[in-house]
Amino acid sequence: MLYANKHKTIIILREEKMTKFEELGITQPILKALDEMGFKTPTEVQSRAIPHILNKEDMIVMSKTGSGKTAVFGVPLLQLSNPEASYPQCLILTPTRELAVQIDNDIKKMSKYLPHKTTAVYGKHSMKAEVEAISRGVTIVTGTPGRVFDHISQKSLNIRNVRFLVLDEADRMLDMGFIDQVRKIVKSLPVDRVTLLFSATIPMEIRRICNSQMKNPVTIEIESPTMTVDTIKQCYFRVERNEKRTQLFRLLLSYTPESCLIFCNTRIAVDYVHNYLTKKGCACLPLHGDVPQGKRLQTLQQFKSGRFPILVATDVAARGLDINNLAMVINFDVPEDKDNYVHRIGRTGRAGKDGFAISLVTSNDIMSLYEIEEHIGVIIENMDLPTDSELNAGKEASDKWILSQSGIIKPAAPKRENKNKERGQSANKRSSDNRNYRNRHNTQNYPRNRTNATARNREYGAGIPKPTFTPQPQKSPPPKPAAQAPAEATIIKEQTSAESKSFIKKLISKLLKK
Repeated sequence: MLYANKHKTIIILREEKMTKFEELGITQPILKALDEMGFKTPTEVQSRAIPHILNKEDMIVMSKTGSGKTAVFGVPLLQLSNPEASYPQCLILTPTRELAVQIDNDIKKMSKYLPHKTTAVYGKHSMKAEVEAISRGVTIVTGTPGRVFDHISQKSLNIRNVRFLVLDEADRMLDMGFIDQVRKIVKSLPVDRVTLLFSATIPMEIRRICNSQMKNPVTIEIESPTMTVDTIKQCYFRVERNEKRTQLFRLLLSYTPESCLIFCNTRIAVDYVHNYLTKKGCACLPLHGDVPQGKRLQTLQQFKSGRFPILVATDVAARGLDINNLAMVINFDVPEDKDNYVHRIGRTGRAGKDGFAISLVTSNDIMSLYEIEEHIGVIIENMDLPTDSELNAGKEASDKWILSQSGIIKPAAPKRENKNKERGQSANKRSSDNRNYRNRHNTQNYPRNRTNATARNREYGAGIPKPTFTPQPQKSPPPKPAAQAPAEATIIKEQTSAESKSFIKKLISKLLKK
């Protein structure tokens, strides 16, 4: 079913989809490669989009999962471009170098039985190697916006003959700050081209590009099954790594949750967050593997019963925690395992009640968050952090929230054995000092052998007077014998001198006679 408006044609996904790649109009060499890659039947987005791209129509594909998306644009690009040409005809922009390499590898596999040449360009890669690969002649260039823009600026990438432009993960490129470079690249390309845009969402900046740079694009939106409960509102806040604790506390002041479970990836992070929130006046307790088992069970029971509002925990320690009225889950750290995200936020929004899940995301975590989005089939909303004016407006409620937590958790009393231990250490130190003093002042009069000294004390106690110990004078070393004159050496020296004198006299007399 189709209907059109001024800007675009929208496809409502109630029509019968094609079930074979042969029905999509794909050539035999590509079909053979797809079969070897394991593609048996086209996915929904492939069956809907490929025919329109083969018809050279601009297209916007909104899909919440990335399943089979590379084939959606890879197959038509290979089929519509000229493999014999020595200049780039297709340009694919992606947000990350990992994705650029992956797309390039997939397209190479699809073109196994075609003479196409492709390459990938991206940051932290040899610019010289990329220039050499481009100069050898390539049909399709895949790259990140920054590196592609560098090649265009240095005129090492000829874009005059680019007939196809693909913007993959457009919303992610917007999130990562590449939108200005993308806009410059798009404006530098030939106007007579086919533009394909793939994005999970269409923010306002992306929509402006679509309206200004695309010609009556066909829009296809694919709904995907989700792995999370629809009653859970999910969002994330971009933060700097060194201000995560501060922003966490500000969010708590802004939302003042009745109950909140904060997840960290490590035990150290749990203690780190717990100590900070405790100093700020929050009633919270830690839960991780280093906490004794009895204490963990007691903490869980108290949290379930509402004795205190905030629990900071690791994934393993919180396993099996079932709370029907948990108002909020906060991911202080983005989970390393995508399934852990599902388990974490699934602890709120139970029994038909609304739930709220927040994630604190640094620049190092953004790609992990995108992988989680693809895994769960849901786009997580990016929200702005609360401002000072917003916090001041709700200061009365936040102060009341903090005041309600005062005195709930009393600091643990110091253990008695620690005092006894300190006393014992002090007594041992004094005893050691006394022994050292006696040893320093009595070394000449008393031997160090404790057993012999004890025996002598008993003997002297029987009435025998103590002998006096007088140090014996040390024997002086014997005097060194006087050095004897070398008599033989002297005699030999005198004989040698006399012989040399007689020899000289004889030599002189012979010379005079001559």
